Amino acid sequence: MNKKHILIFIIAATFLAACGRKEPAAPAKTPTPETVGVPLAKVSKSSMENYYEATGTVKAKSTTQVAANMMGRIVSLPFVEGDSVARGQVLVEIDNRESLTQRQKAEAGLKEAQAALVEIDRSAVAANAGVKTAEANKVLAEQTFARFKELYERRSASGQEYDEAKSRLNAATSEVERAKASVQTILSKKQQINARMEQARADIENTKVYTDYSRVVAPVAGVIVKKFAEQGAIASPGVPLLAIEDSSQYRLEAAVEESKSKLVRLGNRVSVRIDALGTGEFFGTVAEILPAADAASRTYTVKIDLPANPLLKTGLYGLARFPLSEKEALTVSQTALVERGQLSGVYVVAPDGTAQFRIVTVGKTADGMTEILSGLSDGDEYVSADAARVTEGAKVR
Repeated sequence: MNKKHILIFIIAATFLAACGRKEPAAPAKTPTPETVGVPLAKVSKSSMENYYEATGTVKAKSTTQVAANMMGRIVSLPFVEGDSVARGQVLVEIDNRESLTQRQKAEAGLKEAQAALVEIDRSAVAANAGVKTAEANKVLAEQTFARFKELYERRSASGQEYDEAKSRLNAATSEVERAKASVQTILSKKQQINARMEQARADIENTKVYTDYSRVVAPVAGVIVKKFAEQGAIASPGVPLLAIEDSSQYRLEAAVEESKSKLVRLGNRVSVRIDALGTGEFFGTVAEILPAADAASRTYTVKIDLPANPLLKTGLYGLARFPLSEKEALTVSQTALVERGQLSGVYVVAPDGTAQFRIVTVGKTADGMTEILSGLSDGDEYVSADAARVTEGAKVR
C-alpha cells in the first residue's frame, strides 16, 4: 500500500471515530424552592392556667313522667320519642264514653229535678194559702163558739147549737193542722228535690273531671325521651305513659375524682367543651355537688348548669375544666398545629429559611394558645397559621 492510500485510510478512521463519540450530558439544574408567604412567630414561654379536666354527660335538669289519672283504653297517642311538645299540649286521649254517658244522665236528672222544684214551689204557694184560709176559718169558728157558749150559759141557745159551734171549731182547728202538715210535707219534698239537684250537679262536675282526665296534657315544654305505652293499651292511674325532659335547661354531670373534689365549690364558673355542638368552649356554673362518692369509681358527681342552646340534648359527651393554678409553659398558636393521623406537628423555620415539619407533644389549649410539652425549644421560629399552604422544604417568609 502506498503512502497516499495509508493517509486516506487514517483520515477516514479518524472521521468515523469522531462521529461515534457522544457529547457528555449537561448537569441537571437544582430547582429553586418555592417561597410561601405565611405568618411566622417564635415559640415563647407564657403563663397558662392549669386546670383539672373531668368528663361527663349532658342531662336535662328535670325529667317528668306523665301518667293518667283514670283507667281506660288509650284511643290516641300520636307521639314518638324525640318529638318536641309544648306546655299544655294534649299528649294522650283515653276512652271517655262512659263518663260522657254518666254526664248526660246527670244533666237529665238535674233538668228533671229543676222541673220538679218548679212544681213543688207552686204547691208550696198553694199550701201556704191553704194554711192562711184554715187559720182564718179557725178564728171565725172560735168567735162563733165563744158567742154560742155565752148564749148557752145564759140559756139563750140550745145545747145542740152549742155542740154544733164547738164541732165547727174543732173542725177548723183540725183543718189548720192538716194545712200546716201539708206545708211541711211540701217543704220536705223540696229539700229532697234540692238534694237531688245538688247530687246531679256534683255528678256533672265529677264527669267533667273525668272528661278532663281523659285528656293527658304536657305539664312542661320539652322533648319526649321515653314512651311507655301505645295506642290501644289500658292506661291506669299513676302508671307512666311518657317521659318528658325539660328542654329549657340542661346540665353537664361530670365525674370528679375524689382527690380533686375539694377544688370544686358551688357557684364556680367552669369552662365546658361539648364537641357535638361545634361551638368551642363556653362557661357553665356549678349548681350541685352530690354529697356521696361512687363506691366503684371513687368519683363525685358535679352538676354544672349550661347556657341555653337548642342543640343540647341528653346523652352528649362533655368535658369540664376546673381551674387549679397558673404555670409557665412553651406555647404556640393553636392554628399552627398540623394533624397527621394520630400525630401533631408544627412547621419550623430552618436556618436556611425552609419549612421543616417537626412532630410535637401538645398539652392544654387556652385562649388560642397550645402548650408544647416536647418537640420545640424556646425561640424556635414556626409557621403560626395557614400551615396547609406549606410543604416540606418550602421557603417561607
